[in-house]
Amino acid sequence: MGRWIYWSCGPTSTAGVYDRTAKKSITLPSGEALLGDGYVVRHDTSAGALLLTAFADGTATTRKIGNLAAGTAGLRGVTWTVDKFGGPAAYVGADRRIHFVPSGAATQGLAAVETQVTDNASESSAASSPWWQWRGLLSKPAASWKATLTNKATGAVVRTLSGGAVQGNLTARWDLRDSKGALVPNGTYTVTLTAVPADGSGPVMTVSRTVQVSVGAAVRHDFTNSGTWAPDGTGDALTLSSSGVISYRPGNGTGALGKPMSASGWPTSVTLVPFGDLNGDRRNDVLVRFSSGELWVYRTMRGQAFLTSTPHISLGKGWNQYDLLTSPGDMSGDGRPDLIARNSTTGAVYLYKGTSTGKLSARVKLYDNWKTYKKIVGVGDLNGDGIGDLIAQDKSNNLYRYTGTGQGTFKARVKLFSAWGGSYNTVVGVGDITGDGKADIISRDTSGNVWRNNGNGTGSFGSRAKIATGWQAYKSVS
Repeated sequence: MGRWIYWSCGPTSTAGVYDRTAKKSITLPSGEALLGDGYVVRHDTSAGALLLTAFADGTATTRKIGNLAAGTAGLRGVTWTVDKFGGPAAYVGADRRIHFVPSGAATQGLAAVETQVTDNASESSAASSPWWQWRGLLSKPAASWKATLTNKATGAVVRTLSGGAVQGNLTARWDLRDSKGALVPNGTYTVTLTAVPADGSGPVMTVSRTVQVSVGAAVRHDFTNSGTWAPDGTGDALTLSSSGVISYRPGNGTGALGKPMSASGWPTSVTLVPFGDLNGDRRNDVLVRFSSGELWVYRTMRGQAFLTSTPHISLGKGWNQYDLLTSPGDMSGDGRPDLIARNSTTGAVYLYKGTSTGKLSARVKLYDNWKTYKKIVGVGDLNGDGIGDLIAQDKSNNLYRYTGTGQGTFKARVKLFSAWGGSYNTVVGVGDITGDGKADIISRDTSGNVWRNNGNGTGSFGSRAKIATGWQAYKSVS
């Protein structure tokens, strides 16, 4: 009975109640008894009386609550009973009337006596139908319950579950989908479950749990983590060494990059373009251009390094005409990642849209000549509208933002900074590595120092912070 467990060694031996909160037993007389919330009612057949023993305060106190003669068989549950959730005792008297007697014991609040959390929110085997479930054995009935699911990074409520009256087990099950039916992005979620006691006694029960989702929708630049190596909703960097080793450098959610997950055997001449989920398998892909000019899309594998044997298909030849390949994310509003490419001869900028076939569409020219820019970087959603954006650094080290329209184009540029990043040889739109749900960037300078600028969620960045040194050894950072 929630906090209390009644025990008996037989009708003529010892009996008592074990207090699960105080972790001690309270000795009681044996006999035909029923347990309520903070009290026991016993039928003393020899005296023809019902006796109520209250013990909620840790001390057993007994009083007579009525006369009830013995029968030829036990009368418990027949002519007398208790409301085990804190209400009165009741018996049928000699006058054939039902008598209700308040227990006088302080009732306990609604609580989960036993709980079980089961989930496959982070299991690759659950990719087709992931779920998370909380089950609790309630100490007394609940009139209603509600579970609120919140994205920890953004603070946004993604789903609310609710139910009516419950006795016994309360089960809240989440299919990892938001209120619109879409899979939530990978990351950490908080579940807050509340239940209202049916008897109106005591406060609302509140239970909080954390759920780590890694089989939801892919998050920008997220491939792995330093613990389980599964996606965790935090952006990662890719590095290529001069010996042909490609490494994931997982973001730790507090602004730094963790230990590498590496694979060797790659040509040092490849160009890496971290991409979104192009084929809908809930895993981000990587585009790889080889020196021959052929572009391949590699379908990254959960929990594995970026191997040369990673499944891949060709996206065609002739990609050496471009001196820049970058992905801003979804530019067209269809939920698929897109690619920006600049022709090295003309400076023309083209858009390649992601398609439902897991490949890229025919190119569409966006600009005639962007040679004035020495860096063009896809950075994801900078301003919180869900559409991918670009930043561009000109040869005078002015930094501009190009905000995506959601229709495959960009708005007019907005200047963010002057005299910015003159010593940087690489700038990467790494996604959110600080755990606040906003797109960040990292930059490597000519001395090999790595700097982080936190995205502010409104289209710009904060001041830089150094997060690594010695990265001049890497042939590329992406």
